[in-house]
Amino acid sequence: MFLDNYITGFKRYALYEKEINPRTTKDIINITKKLFLFADIDNLRKIDTQISRDFLYSQKEKRLWSSRTFRNNRQYLKTFFEYCRTHGFIQENPICKISKPKVPKVLPRFLTKEQVQSILFHTEYFEWRYNIEKTRNIAIIATFLFTGIRLNELINLKLEDVNISTKEIIIRFGKGRKERIVPIYPKLIPILKRYLADREKIKMKSSWFFQSLRTPSKISKKTIQGFCQKISKISGIKFSPHPLRHTFARNAINAGIGLYMVKEMLGHSSVSTTEIYLSVSKKNLKEVFCGANLL
Repeated sequence: MFLDNYITGFKRYALYEKEINPRTTKDIINITKKLFLFADIDNLRKIDTQISRDFLYSQKEKRLWSSRTFRNNRQYLKTFFEYCRTHGFIQENPICKISKPKVPKVLPRFLTKEQVQSILFHTEYFEWRYNIEKTRNIAIIATFLFTGIRLNELINLKLEDVNISTKEIIIRFGKGRKERIVPIYPKLIPILKRYLADREKIKMKSSWFFQSLRTPSKISKKTIQGFCQKISKISGIKFSPHPLRHTFARNAINAGIGLYMVKEMLGHSSVSTTEIYLSVSKKNLKEVFCGANLL
């Protein structure tokens, strides 16, 4: 197929030169293949804006894409064709003239203090197979709640990245491949120590901080999502790792931690991303409003 050479070239360019996430690279390639299948054209230069627009419209109608999904796939195609343009395969990027739909702003979902306490309680008293499984899972939930790190960042933590004596966690695999240091909240320290002590008892040999119970490899997303679903079911509180991150951010804002400090802890590239948590920071809103002199 004529597209294969372009796909192979793009894949190497994306992974080695641009260092695009492998999963994102795969998504870009998949949507690009679908476009060429839709167009049924054997010449890259014949893929114009209208064909690309018709493809995106048809996929939105057929698959009931949300505005965000449409926007993401438009960006994926733009990335592929920009590679083709900069490498001289085409003269202009056909996606640039396709407008991006507006994505409705949705307030982040967070948990109340009572919900968090219920989740921690049920995690503590759930009938886990092994004690190390219990202390590990409690440590994972507490780490999300007290650091606000992302799921991928937690999975990729190594033992050397968590320094309890200096009260610091180094995030080496942050979004955009940016490193940052997150302080360890005092209430998290005994939880991590308890987990590490149990880990030491069974002499588990792994360089990963949160490891699989079966092998020395790092814990998987599926495992974390699986035990979150178990606790959701017995507690009656639906949650996943990301709302725990939102909960940390809201609590940090409510506690009076500055916006720029919260931005650094969350690993946001822009403070405008962090500002959304001001919208759900009811405590500060009430304090400022009630103390204001309106008349």
